[in-house]
Amino acid sequence: MTESFPRQSAATRNFQLGAPRSFAVSESGDQVLFLRSDSGRDSVNSLWIYDVAKRIETKFADPRVLLADDAEVPAAERARRERMRETTSGITSYSTDSSGTKVAFALSGQLFVGEVATAELKNLDVAGPVIDPRLSPDGKFVAWSDGKDLFIVDFSGSSIRNLTNEESTSISWGLADFIASEEFNRMHGYWWSPESDHLIVESVDDSAVQTWWISDPATPAKAPQEIRYPAAGTKNATVGLQKISVIGERESLRWDNDAFEYLISVSWQKDCNALITVADRAQQNFVTYAATDSGLEKVHEVTDHEFVEVISGQPRWHNGQIVSVIDNRQTDTRELQIAGKALSPVGLQVMSIVDIKDDYIDVIATQDALSRDLLRIGFDGSITEISQGGIASATSTTSDLQVVIESRLDTHTRSYQLRRGVKTEHYFDSLAESPNFTSQVHVLQTGTHKVNTAVLFPRDHVYGSKKLPIMMRPYGGPHGPQVLNGALSYAIDQWFADQGFVVVVADNRGTGGRGPAWDHAIYQDFVAPVIEDQVNAIADVAKHFPDDVDASRVGITGWSFGGYLSALAVMKRPDVFHAAVAGAPVTEWLWYDTAYTERYLGHPEKFPEIYEDHSLMPMANQLERPLMLVHGLADDNVVAAHSLSLSGALLANKKPHTVLPLSGVTHMTPQEIISENLMLLTVEYLKEQLGVE
Repeated sequence: MTESFPRQSAATRNFQLGAPRSFAVSESGDQVLFLRSDSGRDSVNSLWIYDVAKRIETKFADPRVLLADDAEVPAAERARRERMRETTSGITSYSTDSSGTKVAFALSGQLFVGEVATAELKNLDVAGPVIDPRLSPDGKFVAWSDGKDLFIVDFSGSSIRNLTNEESTSISWGLADFIASEEFNRMHGYWWSPESDHLIVESVDDSAVQTWWISDPATPAKAPQEIRYPAAGTKNATVGLQKISVIGERESLRWDNDAFEYLISVSWQKDCNALITVADRAQQNFVTYAATDSGLEKVHEVTDHEFVEVISGQPRWHNGQIVSVIDNRQTDTRELQIAGKALSPVGLQVMSIVDIKDDYIDVIATQDALSRDLLRIGFDGSITEISQGGIASATSTTSDLQVVIESRLDTHTRSYQLRRGVKTEHYFDSLAESPNFTSQVHVLQTGTHKVNTAVLFPRDHVYGSKKLPIMMRPYGGPHGPQVLNGALSYAIDQWFADQGFVVVVADNRGTGGRGPAWDHAIYQDFVAPVIEDQVNAIADVAKHFPDDVDASRVGITGWSFGGYLSALAVMKRPDVFHAAVAGAPVTEWLWYDTAYTERYLGHPEKFPEIYEDHSLMPMANQLERPLMLVHGLADDNVVAAHSLSLSGALLANKKPHTVLPLSGVTHMTPQEIISENLMLLTVEYLKEQLGVE
């Protein structure tokens, strides 16, 4: 019997397994390291080496050979992987020295090092657990956190040193704090100096952060998991930095922690002072300091009366000047700047900085929010298109080689290319599976705000033959555009459409890629602009396909912010939305984390009415449409209390609804059976509620 798409999608982690990832090009350009599992159904990553001269890919480190069992992942590492949305095992990350000839990685909390030239690997047999090991640039040392302290050891395995020796039970060193990893995309908590003689190390004191308990009712004998969760309006962890030498000499790097609670980023470039960026709690003021011999010196500042977004890859030094990406409200452009002067043209939205060279800067940018183009912007104002029209990402590298990953709308297959400028030198083998169909996507602009909207019909649909019910599949929140020029983005949407729906995905205001005005349209209002754009998308799709769309039968489903939007839609606009499946919804914004929630809604003590307007609890008496709530009981991001409390409020108002609890499931759902059956149950539920045969 042919395997179903839901089973294939679940078994392949949405077609990510078997694909090469985490590339590192050596300084000499002789080889490229990367991770890849052995097939599109294998979740265990090995470390591979591509020899540029010989054009051969060779497996360098196989977890199944090094350790028979990779099940014992330290708790702190599991939490780190959850923040990274990591669903694989084996070698999930690694580090190299600056030359790329030495590597280090952790496996089951143990520390392994290796030399590329000799293909030798060694378990250093240090006391663990080993979390986030990273080589010094000169390759002489390896540093790691054990979840409490930061350690270093010689590459040979001798002279282990505890650099922090923390006695307090509430303070840890060398790991990114929860907010940084969840909301600022910062996954590291320490940084090597380019000279390899010092490290800047983050300390996290979470004693003031409230304690929550995550339990699984399906396993009553198991003790609940204790977590420190900084919910909106409550205390954050106190973070600090110290500069520590490899022999243990320590110097505190001090800023006003009361005024600037968040540590956004740290970067340390060769022959430059380290840059440290911090932000105030409202995230309206970002300040960057240079760590000089005399202390921290302010070198850059970004302010906005609403909020400043975190943009990866910056700020950085270039010839003694600051390179940054700034939201220019006057031109409605997220622009690349050096020393405060724009390098990129008006209308080009720069999403991130990839690399900075002597003559140019590589960026990911877009003009239509549909693509993510890799562009080379020269300091002379020139722009070279390295990859355009699809979805691109690329590596930073010290050589003239660069790995570019591309997705296109006309194929489900991604390409992984080693490029020298615009010339492709090698295509890395991908063992990832692809769906056995091609998504058929119509992209429209809907409503007065010209919202990018994807529309998918069943592949066997004969246009004009009959009207089909609508399934809305939004995300809808900040940083969450779904309508992109990559076919694989729509594989699940196409399968849902093939079950007898018109699937509509609308990137409402706030989802990113359209400029500062678009991003800020949802400031202190996740309701009106979001719902309005979704409603207008339905109306315009029905107008565009008048003989194919039945706007009197509309279901909506989403996860996380999309779950909130789904539940909100059937409560606020039951005249438009007729049934919803809400996955892991944020139902009470007071229970979501400080940085994300307060960035967009403000502090609850200052704006209590905004939080009241955004809570789904007071809306419980408005529910007149079918609603199914789905939630993982082990979720430590959007905790299960969100769905359970909304269910209680609905019950108190005698409102029928359905609750589907997922035992042992976190905010991700990597378990194959659960992932597959959620898709099947969503179709079954919406068909039943919308009267679809």
